[in-house]
Amino acid sequence: MRRSVCALAFTMFMAGCANFPQLNPGAAPSEAPQRASGLKTLEKELSAAKERNARLETRVSESARKIERLNEEIRGLKQKNNSLGATLERLRRENIIARSFPASSPPRRPMRTPKPAPGKPPATPKKPGRASITPQALYNKSYRAVRDGKTEAAIRGFRLFLRLFPKSQLAAHSQYWLGEAYYALKQYPEALDEFLNLITRYPNSRKVPDAYYKRGLAYIRRNFPLNATLEFEKLVESFPSHPISKKARVQLQNLRHFTRKKPDDKK
Repeated sequence: MRRSVCALAFTMFMAGCANFPQLNPGAAPSEAPQRASGLKTLEKELSAAKERNARLETRVSESARKIERLNEEIRGLKQKNNSLGATLERLRRENIIARSFPASSPPRRPMRTPKPAPGKPPATPKKPGRASITPQALYNKSYRAVRDGKTEAAIRGFRLFLRLFPKSQLAAHSQYWLGEAYYALKQYPEALDEFLNLITRYPNSRKVPDAYYKRGLAYIRRNFPLNATLEFEKLVESFPSHPISKKARVQLQNLRHFTRKKPDDKK
């Protein structure tokens, strides 16, 4: 009986194994064409993407060339604008100077006008062109005004110089001679201010010792001996070997009977 049961179970097991599907790699032959089709689709999409990328690169390159041309045009326009701005500034300075200074006097020996030939009308003289003013020309003109005693014209000239050319190498000298012009007019408060402007704005100028000395003289003229003493002492202490310090020491000897006190606040 037991043998019969075992034989029956073995028979059923073998029948089940016969019906079980075999694990064969080539059991699904229909999947290979599908994969090949997918690869071709991907290759087509990749090729299309490359074409689109090439077209975009071409457009970007063309846009870059256009931008470069526009930048060149902008640089050219800026150069023209700067040139026009410089021309307008020069014309503005010439206009200011023409209004500030009177017309120059005629020369001592006027040139004789040649007589026209008979039968020909006299030629109309050409007006001389007005050259662009330079810092040196304006300084020279203002300095000649000081030398010739035209003090008010010199003040206008030096003030104009400091307004137009504040960073010029002649600015410190213009500041000093502006103070000298006020000193010559006996306008001592104004002279003190201008000399102080020189000392504070141009401390490295070689005219600083002269400004200290003239401030001391201006205080003497205003009857402020203590203030004058301080100015001369500053000069001697700051510039002991300067030639004008000898004059300051003489002034200090003349003021020796005044005691050292706090100077008046007035100028």
